[in-house]
Amino acid sequence: MTGEHTLHGECSIYWGCVLFVWITNCLAALTVSAALVVVLKWVSPAFSLVDRPDRRRKLHDGVVPLCGGIAIFATFTIVMLLQQRATSLPLNFWVGLLITLLVGVMDDRMELSAVKRLAAQFVVALCLVNPFAGSVIVTGVALPPVLVSISYPILAMVSILFVVGLINAWNMVDGVDGLAGGGAAVALFWLAVIASLKGASDLVMPIAVLLAAVCGFLAFNMRSPWVARAKIFLGDAGSTALGAVIAYLVITLSVRANIAFSVLLWIVIVPVIDTLSLIVRRLHAGCSPLAADRRHLHHLILDRGISPAMTTIIIVTASAVCGGIGCITILTGASNFVMTLALLLPFVAHTAFVLHVSVTGSGLIERTRSAAASQLNSIPPMAVRSDLNMSHASAPPPAKTRPGILSDAV
Repeated sequence: MTGEHTLHGECSIYWGCVLFVWITNCLAALTVSAALVVVLKWVSPAFSLVDRPDRRRKLHDGVVPLCGGIAIFATFTIVMLLQQRATSLPLNFWVGLLITLLVGVMDDRMELSAVKRLAAQFVVALCLVNPFAGSVIVTGVALPPVLVSISYPILAMVSILFVVGLINAWNMVDGVDGLAGGGAAVALFWLAVIASLKGASDLVMPIAVLLAAVCGFLAFNMRSPWVARAKIFLGDAGSTALGAVIAYLVITLSVRANIAFSVLLWIVIVPVIDTLSLIVRRLHAGCSPLAADRRHLHHLILDRGISPAMTTIIIVTASAVCGGIGCITILTGASNFVMTLALLLPFVAHTAFVLHVSVTGSGLIERTRSAAASQLNSIPPMAVRSDLNMSHASAPPPAKTRPGILSDAV
């Protein structure tokens, strides 16, 4: 009996120490990330890492720094190195992350062509997937005999395409304050839960540190009663790096914890669906699938008159619900085949919303324009003073103001 009490006490002490290390590391990441955001916010203009509105897609107000991603992953790297946890992630992960960040920073500064970005993304995918390591994603279902012998190259190619796709998906959803970061936080939370309960404990600390770093960034990017609009953006470096890391974690969890890849897709299904739907709609319209436009899910919601803050809440909540479904399915051992087929449900919901918007959207726009025109027509004419000399302006010219280079984004 005494031995059992002693063993129980030792286990309690061990898990208490583990929890203490997790909490301190997360608090350190949260603090360092917020501090780096404040510092980089002021030095970004010197390196041309700023986003300027173009009144077409970029409708924010003023020039906004694009260093959020740098702050997040600099924090992630610093904390992992200080805690001597960097070796828990293989070298190919760090190489892929570095390439993603460097290409993203270059794209933020000079807008690389789509072909160059795509080529770099395939290089990153090869680094992260590492098809020569001999392990691939788990299907969770029995493959036909004809595919068993060639399953490895097929699954390796699926993994590579998944990494490239999720990199672009996270870059595409980064169009509303807090959306890309909030979606990443939700995905990382569910991945941490799955890793901790499915025997991949060595991934829990890196995921938790990255989640804390993202939260430090969101304090300046997500709209709240204390933040009227984003003071800093992720930038292409941040959004693409988040997509790459989350894709790597999904693939790694599938391999290490023997979890069906298709079930893990529930964690990231919202940006995946939006990206696939967007590509189909662009091709149907005769446009390049990589062309920029305002057909994203968040744009469609915004065009319905929903505020940016509420748009972020709606999409992040949908991501959280889908991720929760996937997590519960994995932990309860539900049928992989059934949950794979169930992925059709969010596809159908997204398609129904897009079709509804396409049918009613034009009418809504016309009603909005008519309401604006009626408001303009209802404004009474302004009286003109007869004693005012209209031939020579006597009023002094307005004082010149210099726009703040760090104006908040809309």
